[in-house]
Amino acid sequence: MGYKRVIRRIAKFILASQPQNLVKVDVAQINYGGILRGKNIVITGGGRGLGYYMAKKFVAEGAHVIISGRNEETLKKASNELQVSYIPYDVADVAASAAFLNKCAALLEGRIDCLVSNAGISLHENHFSNVTVEGFDKQLNTNLRGNYFLCKAFLEMKIAEKADNAQLLLISSETGDQCYDIPYGMTKAAVNTMTRAFSRRVYQQGIRVNAIAPGVTLSDMTKDYAEASDGNLYRDCASGRIFRPEEVAEVACFLLSDASRCISGEILHTNAGNHLNPFWKE
Repeated sequence: MGYKRVIRRIAKFILASQPQNLVKVDVAQINYGGILRGKNIVITGGGRGLGYYMAKKFVAEGAHVIISGRNEETLKKASNELQVSYIPYDVADVAASAAFLNKCAALLEGRIDCLVSNAGISLHENHFSNVTVEGFDKQLNTNLRGNYFLCKAFLEMKIAEKADNAQLLLISSETGDQCYDIPYGMTKAAVNTMTRAFSRRVYQQGIRVNAIAPGVTLSDMTKDYAEASDGNLYRDCASGRIFRPEEVAEVACFLLSDASRCISGEILHTNAGNHLNPFWKE
């Protein structure tokens, strides 16, 4: 057998063994190096997942960051890696919302410029028949009730301070614009309308309110069905892929920067339009 035929057979074998759908993503970045310089930012759920990567990006852009969450060991680890401060806090403890923000402000020399309301949980029930009263309450208490009263306390704080350039950023989900009969998506739909209403209330008082609605993004919350250890980010959906938390962090960085002062009341989807329903069939 000639060597050319051997090479062709090897090449054919290699190509045949590759996955039918392969998606790899290079993350483009805002390369200003200081777009958030001097801003004091608090991130709930900042010890891992999307919160962790937002904190990492914000620090790289010059911000002072405090991360919070329920698990102190997770926070300690992230704090050491990111060189940020942390405060253990469960957003479901709504009675402590104002005290938590005051504690954060004290660590940030008296001022919080931006709150990223990121903490959330999903029990992935998949069908309404799997939803329990306990699971329903747990998700609503964190994703909606907890976030609502934390955001309320932040807005009241900034109004009292007569802030002229504060930002509130909520982390929603593409599920908030889809039909859902399980609690996670229902809470995110509520977060979306809350974002728009808060913005209308406070924009003229110097406070911007926006939300990011990611698609399926690599994180601890999605690891059971979005593993991509081989680098293949393919997913059978309209966008054709899973998203990386670094991509979402870039969008969050822009929204918290002064470059986006004209943007408020928006639900910015970071899912390549996966939530949209075209009139034609795929």
